[in-house]
Amino acid sequence: MSERVTRLAALSREQDLIAPSIPVEYDGLDLALPEPMFNAKRIAEYIVAQPVYLTEENRFTGMLRLGAAEVPADVFTRTNHKHIRAAQAIYYRKYVEQLVTFEWQHSAPNYRFILDHGIEGRLAAIRDARVRFADDTDKLTMLDAFETVCRGIIAWSEKCADAHEAAAAACTDDVRKQELLRLAAACRQVPAKPARSFYEGLQSIIMCFQFLPDSVGTIDRALWDLYRRDIESGAITRDEARDLIAEIFVHLSNFTPVGNGNADRSAECHFAIGGYTPDGEDGFTDLSRLMVEALMSIDTRRPAISLRWTNKTPFEVLHFMLDCERHDKNKRFAFVSDEPRIKALMNISGFSYEDAVKYTMVGCNEPSFPGALWIGGCTSNAVRSLVNTLYNRSDEVIACRDFDAFYAIFREELARDIERILFYAGKFNAMRAKDASVLSAFLLDGCIENATPPNRFGCEKKIGGFNLMGITCVIDSLSMVKQFVFDEQRTSMAHLIDVLRSNWESDPDLRTEILKTGRFFGNNDPLSDGMARRYTTDLYELTRDRRLTGDARILIGTLAGYNPHHMKYGAMMPATPDGRFDGDGLMVGTGQAGGKDRKGMLALMKSLAQMDPNGILCGPNVCNMLIDEVLIRDDRYFESVCRMIEQYFRMGGIHVQLNYVSREELEAARKTPENYRSLKVRVSGYSASFVGLPDEHQREIINRTVQKG
Repeated sequence: MSERVTRLAALSREQDLIAPSIPVEYDGLDLALPEPMFNAKRIAEYIVAQPVYLTEENRFTGMLRLGAAEVPADVFTRTNHKHIRAAQAIYYRKYVEQLVTFEWQHSAPNYRFILDHGIEGRLAAIRDARVRFADDTDKLTMLDAFETVCRGIIAWSEKCADAHEAAAAACTDDVRKQELLRLAAACRQVPAKPARSFYEGLQSIIMCFQFLPDSVGTIDRALWDLYRRDIESGAITRDEARDLIAEIFVHLSNFTPVGNGNADRSAECHFAIGGYTPDGEDGFTDLSRLMVEALMSIDTRRPAISLRWTNKTPFEVLHFMLDCERHDKNKRFAFVSDEPRIKALMNISGFSYEDAVKYTMVGCNEPSFPGALWIGGCTSNAVRSLVNTLYNRSDEVIACRDFDAFYAIFREELARDIERILFYAGKFNAMRAKDASVLSAFLLDGCIENATPPNRFGCEKKIGGFNLMGITCVIDSLSMVKQFVFDEQRTSMAHLIDVLRSNWESDPDLRTEILKTGRFFGNNDPLSDGMARRYTTDLYELTRDRRLTGDARILIGTLAGYNPHHMKYGAMMPATPDGRFDGDGLMVGTGQAGGKDRKGMLALMKSLAQMDPNGILCGPNVCNMLIDEVLIRDDRYFESVCRMIEQYFRMGGIHVQLNYVSREELEAARKTPENYRSLKVRVSGYSASFVGLPDEHQREIINRTVQKG
């Protein structure tokens, strides 16, 4: 990597690589405008008024933040979206009925459209839409707002071009002068018009990023044709391309302000590489590899990257990616499998194969599409239905003669909770839809054609669902009831419930016996693995005919995001049959913790791979795995780990991300955090500094079972 980009990356960790915002004086008569036009006019005026950031280190331009209080920004940050802020004040990180909480939504721009057609392609779509909606005043107003934003962004690019031409005229260094003129010419072309080169493609992406600063989707696919053409013609070398990509990644990472509380976290910009192509081949290309090399060359917290593994992914590619992961101190790598997810996107979400293979990763680990919004944002408590069964319907369950009768009562409670979750998800989405979020529409497909902003679900592709905290706790608890009460009759249901009500104090030996001999999930055990399949099949049956707002079908996830919802819900729940004490946190994601997976990594992977026959957990599914460090660091064992992960995916596993810090080192970091400031770990669907995490997150990570192979 060039010294220039190395310096730029170092600088980005110390300061924001964006010119300070300047205030704008607006026309007071704007208040008479309809809300969409009021928002669009102020956005456009604010953009064009900002100063152009220019330093000797930059080869790209146009970076800014729409952070002014009076400007309603993009559909991800929702800055100054007054209705959503009001909803967040009531429901964000608040736990309604101990069941649901309001959470964030992520999306990915369709950069391929902008690279191929430019913003002028969206302006043409606006003209066509005006004909279709000629008699609909509200739709026409929305289209006017979309056009105002588009023209404001084009004007901003022209302003950047002017600034760099002026800098070139004053420059005495011939090399730098030519760089400035090249950048100015790129700004005259993109993003208004199609990109003509790989360099212009990257400039178009970074110029547009701040108008939807979230996932960058599948940019290895979006840029592939431009990259291949320039490499083949000799217009650019591979090293030059890697240098430019690395600079783009620096700017993506730096968009989160240096002083922001999330600055050391990875998930605010996430993209995917590889995966199936529409012709059924594996899509990992030389550009995919180059992007990984560029990411590894810079010390940044973001972007995060997922490899989309397929049955056709060469082992060398998986090995290369895992090797990069083990050398990445910033923990930016995750691994997902196309095999179960594409089936779920087709069979559950209703997409064609040609569309399903275009999916990407956004946020912490949500699946979405370039040009689409993940219609999620409701994180829920899976354990409440179990607790209601045992504690509120104890007389009924005590009377049950067999496990199936007990499970039928549990399923009734599960069905009730699913209904309440969907009720609140609908209300939360209705709250989000009250704002007129016009800025990001040009980067998302369908919003212009429908004359509907993305927060009102105007995107063409509909994908969404909700997250469930504590799935493993439910599976294990059901397994313990079946094993100890009904199959082996080591205790009665009445006694078990009495012991749970006492928080295990009335019979601590029963808890010891359960923890010692219980047939817990994660051990390739027919009882608990069968329980997992039964439970996930019920989740599928209870949601398959339901729809979210915008007619999105439902995929369920297991991630907590930046907030420790799994710990908060656990604090509200009494003791459960899996040995959990009253108030103990729940496990985030799928998998196992606390030493309950006794038979090693392969047994755990086999359980995970077969737990979900219908693919309902192909939403934001997270599996964090803490591996004995020697298996990763020692080359003698590392290849075996790679082969095991490949086998896990071939068996049907959907996701894995790795931690391999020793428990002793994590405990030491808790005691003397000043000595471990640089220690990064995988948390939920993101990575972060271990010592900067809340106490409950630190304890949950330490409690994960160390896999020894």
